[in-house]
Amino acid sequence: MGFSDPTKDKATEEQLVKDLQAGEMGSFEQLANLYQGKIYSLSFNLTRNATDSQDVTQEVLLTLFRKGHTFQGKSAFSSWVYRITLNASYMKLRSRKREPNVSIDDLLPSFNKAGFQQEKIQDWSESTESLLFDNETRKVIQKAVDLLPDKEKVVFILRDVEGLSTEKVGNILELTIPAVKSRLHRARLFLRKKLANYFGEYKTRKEGK
Repeated sequence: MGFSDPTKDKATEEQLVKDLQAGEMGSFEQLANLYQGKIYSLSFNLTRNATDSQDVTQEVLLTLFRKGHTFQGKSAFSSWVYRITLNASYMKLRSRKREPNVSIDDLLPSFNKAGFQQEKIQDWSESTESLLFDNETRKVIQKAVDLLPDKEKVVFILRDVEGLSTEKVGNILELTIPAVKSRLHRARLFLRKKLANYFGEYKTRKEGK
C-alpha cells in the first residue's frame, strides 16, 4: 500500500476549493469527505453530545454547499470551515439552553493587549500521557475541560485536543499568536490545578497495588 503525498493532497484540496468558488458543485462531495470527520470531532468536543454533533456536521456541510462559492480566500479554507463549525456548535448549545450567552463572537479578542505570561510551566498533558487511555481518567479530564472559561476552553480544544497549530488557532479565532499562547497557558494552568489532586490519588492507588 502506498502513502499519499501531503503536498499533492494539499494541491488537490486547493484545486477543489477553487472549483467550489467557481460554482462547480462536483468538488463539494470531495471536500465534504475531507472535512466531515474534522467538523464532527470539533463539534463533539464542544457539545459533548453525539446527536448535536451530527446535526452540526450536517448544518456545516449544508452551509458549505450553499455558500462555498462565496469563500473569498482571505484566510485558509480550513479556518473558514472551523469557524463555521464553532458558530454552529455554539448555536446548538444556545438552542439547548446549555450555554445561553455563548457565541463565537464572545471569544474573539478584546484588544486589551494582555501579554503572554513568560514563566514556564510543565504541560499537564505530559504528566498524564500514560493515563490517557484509562476511562476513569479521561472522564475526569473531560469534566475539568468543561469547567474551563469559554475563551480558554475553545483555544485548548483547538490547540491541544484537535492538534491545530498556534497559527491556525489564531487565524480561526482572529487572535494574535501571543494571545493564543496566553489563553492556552491559562487553560493548562487551570487544568493542572483542577487535576492535581486526582493525579496524586491515582498515583497513590497505583503504587498501593
